[in-house]
This record gives sequence, C-alpha cells and structure tokens, in this order.
Amino acid sequence: MTLETIAQDVPARITGFKGLGELDKTQLGGLGLRPGVMVTKILRMPLGDPIECLVGTQLLALEARLLPLIRVEVL
Repeated sequence: MTLETIAQDVPARITGFKGLGELDKTQLGGLGLRPGVMVTKILRMPLGDPIECLVGTQLLALEARLLPLIRVEVL
C-alpha cells in the first residue's frame, strides 16, 4: 500500500520507499519522511498538487508524484 492509495485523514506508518535512489531517500529523510514515522494525508489542493501531509508533528506539502513512491501501513 502506498501513501497515494490511503484515504484522507487516515493515519499510517511509513514502511519504506520504492523506486527512489539513495539521494532521494536522503532528501526525504531530511524532511522527516523515514520508515517508522507516522503520516496522514490532510488536504489535497484544488488542482491536485501539492498534497498537505502531517508527518510526525509537522505539516509538509508533498508533490503528488512522490505519494506512490512512499510505502505505508494503515494503523
């Protein structure tokens, strides 16, 4: 299951990434997106991009193209 497929306002835990290189993983890790961290999709902008997500305790605006690359498990 990916972050793209879960419904809005459903808490999930990041389990990993697919199709990302080490540089991309490092950059996302710098934003707080790491395996084990809680994430919740909060708001999709009217034109569909970006998507506001609660990652741990901070709000991040993530590009829609990243959501299918973030693996999660729903709690």
